Amino acid sequence: MEEKKKVKNFNIDLIKGLFCKENLPLICLICLGIFAVVAILVSHLAFHVSVIAACFMVVLEALLGACLNRIPLWIHGLVFIAQIVAGIMASQVPFMILMAFIYVFSIAFLFIWAGNE
Repeated sequence: MEEKKKVKNFNIDLIKGLFCKENLPLICLICLGIFAVVAILVSHLAFHVSVIAACFMVVLEALLGACLNRIPLWIHGLVFIAQIVAGIMASQVPFMILMAFIYVFSIAFLFIWAGNE
């Protein structure tokens, strides 16, 4: 009975240790990676965009987020709107909305990562 209690306490302590402030950038990076994979799959299956183009756009959005990391917040809003307008011009509005959210999540990840150092 004591062994079960020790194992249960160990698992709770492990989970509490995993979600501490020091691990927040890693958790955000994992969430960003999962969202990127889901966005690529949804783009291919629902919007009929080729996988190569979807992967290329995800990488471009992440690079755009990295390049525009230290600009004022309102400019990020303009970039988001510009991406939606580009989707309207290319007749791929849902796809570009997904890619705009990749941009937003990459900016959020970089903000959390820079704040944790």
